[in-house]
Amino acid sequence: MVLPPIGVVPTPPPTVAELKLTVEIAGSAATPDGAGKYTVLPGQQVVVKASDSAAWLGSAQGTGVTRTDVDTTATQWISRFANSGATDGSFKLVASASSDRSKELNFVVQPGDYRNGDYMVFAANGSRQTFSVDFDKATYSMTDAAGDKTSGTLTAGGAPANAWTIANSRITGTNTSSLKPLQDSIVGAFPFAAAFSSPVTYAAAPFVATRAFVLNQAKLDGTYDRARIEITSSTDRESAIAQIQISGGGAVMKQCTDLVIYRIESCPAGSVSTSSIEADGTTGLWLMKDAAGALLGRFGIANIDGDKIYLSAGTSPATSGQVLAIGVPAATGYADFNASGWSTKGTIDLATVASPSYTLSSAPMTAVAGPLALGTPGPSNPQGIRSAITGSDTYFAMRSRSLDLLIGARSQSATRGFLHLGVIQ
Repeated sequence: MVLPPIGVVPTPPPTVAELKLTVEIAGSAATPDGAGKYTVLPGQQVVVKASDSAAWLGSAQGTGVTRTDVDTTATQWISRFANSGATDGSFKLVASASSDRSKELNFVVQPGDYRNGDYMVFAANGSRQTFSVDFDKATYSMTDAAGDKTSGTLTAGGAPANAWTIANSRITGTNTSSLKPLQDSIVGAFPFAAAFSSPVTYAAAPFVATRAFVLNQAKLDGTYDRARIEITSSTDRESAIAQIQISGGGAVMKQCTDLVIYRIESCPAGSVSTSSIEADGTTGLWLMKDAAGALLGRFGIANIDGDKIYLSAGTSPATSGQVLAIGVPAATGYADFNASGWSTKGTIDLATVASPSYTLSSAPMTAVAGPLALGTPGPSNPQGIRSAITGSDTYFAMRSRSLDLLIGARSQSATRGFLHLGVIQ
């Protein structure tokens, strides 16, 4: 051992900053209880942010508690918990950073239905709302952007098969409002305010509700076959079907705006609209802007049954119309399926696809006279989109693993603005 010369003070080792963790539960800053534990309800999103890059090691203590990863990186851990037991469960999380720094967090996970909680709604009346649901109590509330809230009850075993029937004071006549839960998403129909109605009226319209947003911008990348409907007055509706592509680590969106439905790489240069993407102030939403920085719209990408689904709803900055857009991953084909769902005509539907036919059986009225003949796309067209024709009426069909979309052709008075949204069995 070599000692420093007499009178020389040795240089102390550099100080390593303490590893700090912050916790958010359901979008709000959280603090532990007196025992140092955080209490979490099933389905609530838990965000743990680290002051330095860390490795995360989590483990359930006992039985019943499981974790769904949302978006974990070196500096943040985002998850949801489920607890299938009858009593509280627990989960321990350890974050380990360089220089042997570590922190431990302990969560108490209460029992309950994992599907309970708050969801962002993208509705076919062109609105974005909040759906709060408690499946244990079979109650819910729906709140629009103005804060107008309506509440009611749910009954299991309704139509379509295995759906929850929605009871609400807005419903008159035949009730076609119901919903089907998927993991971290819900698909259904609800008595929303009819767009541009004055005085306001209510009508069952399809919706997708989700809390499964892609939060990392780089993960937005993908090519999507998108169905879009727009309401510009109480009687004027329009449709648009297009392929879009997000690239550059979620920084750029290209849309084919041609009247012909092209694959994005086959779209004529003059019909390609390019916009930049940046984060919105609302978690899970992203802004589209043109070259001058003008806002073109907002959208989110949700993970629904393993597929990234494009979702947008709200007022169009260009037309002031009310818009709903749903995009499914661009596919190389269109496989047969059976599905049940809802339409913008206020119907409950059963869809059967046995190529080359698409049949939609609806109640309490006929939504689409069928069966529809499915077309075969050309090499320059999206391979996952099929024309669906009955008589002089044209529709377009597309699907993901879980979602079935049938949209009316644009500029046909009998079909424009029509949307069927189904859940594939």
